[in-house]
Amino acid sequence: MPRLRWPSAPLPRDELGVVVHGPVVLARSPGITAALRYVLAHPDGLHLPVVLRAEGVQAEAAGRELHRHRVTAPAQGPAVAADPWTGLLVTVDADGEQRTADPGRSHSSARSDPRSDSFESEAGYWIGRLPTDGRLRLTVSGPQAGLAEATTVLELDDLHDLADRVVRLP
Repeated sequence: MPRLRWPSAPLPRDELGVVVHGPVVLARSPGITAALRYVLAHPDGLHLPVVLRAEGVQAEAAGRELHRHRVTAPAQGPAVAADPWTGLLVTVDADGEQRTADPGRSHSSARSDPRSDSFESEAGYWIGRLPTDGRLRLTVSGPQAGLAEATTVLELDDLHDLADRVVRLP
C-alpha cells in the first residue's frame, strides 16, 4: 500500500502568508538537530521551513545519505527518482489525517574539513490543509544520521479569515 503524502507545492506567488507559530526544535539527538523556523499560513495550506543541522559523524552520515539518494535514485527508475526524500522523514497529522510530507525547495551544504565537519539542510514543506482544530502534529526522524524519532504538537494561532489577513503582492 503506498504511503499517503502531502505533496510538495510552490508557495502562492501573489501573497505573503501569516505567521501562526514561531520557531521550535522538533528533535535533537547527540550531534544532530531538526528545527522548524515558523509556520506560515495561507488560505489554501501551510508552509513549514525545516532545518536539519548535524556535526561530526552525524554530519557525515547525513551527507552520505543525501548523496546516495541523489546518485542512486535516478538509476532506479522514475518512481524512486521522483521521491524527493532527503534523509529527514517528516510526517504531519492535520485533523487526524496523517501523511508523509514531501520537501519542496531545499538547500544542503556539507564541509569536508575534518575539524569542522558539519551538514545543514533546509527544506520547505507544504501541507495542503488548514487544521480545523488549529493543531498540527509533526513527527520527524533521521535514523540513518542518528536522529531519533520525536513528535511535537503545535497549537497554531488563529487560522480564521486568512484571506483577509494575508498581504497581497502586486
